[in-house]
Amino acid sequence: MEATTALRRSRGVSEVVSSVSMLAITIAVLGLVGVISFGSLRSANGVLSAGSQSAASADGVLLTVVSTQVNTSGTYVWLFNYGWTPTHLSGVYLDGGQTNAWVSSCSLLKPKGICDLLLPSGTHGTVSMLFGTRSVSLTV
Repeated sequence: MEATTALRRSRGVSEVVSSVSMLAITIAVLGLVGVISFGSLRSANGVLSAGSQSAASADGVLLTVVSTQVNTSGTYVWLFNYGWTPTHLSGVYLDGGQTNAWVSSCSLLKPKGICDLLLPSGTHGTVSMLFGTRSVSLTV
């Protein structure tokens, strides 16, 4: 009887040791899979981040006309860059033709920056302001 009790204990200990071993192996395998998947996620995040930064640099100039004012001293236009890329005023067009009769503080319009454009008194028609590849148009 003592031999069967010792055999049962030995089997019980053996089953506990094998269960703990299987649990440790399962945890190790799942941990390795987790580390590999996080590495894959990080590299995918890097690719997405680089792509979005490239798109942001191409499309980061978002301009709007804040206000206009026409008086005897000229026509004033205030612009705001609510984008994330700085830009500069590269040309002003009046009814489709380039005009040089303007003064501006838009030499470099920074993100979250505002600038003004002064056109001569008596200016009427469609004014288009070119900021690199972007343009803003309004009728005065």
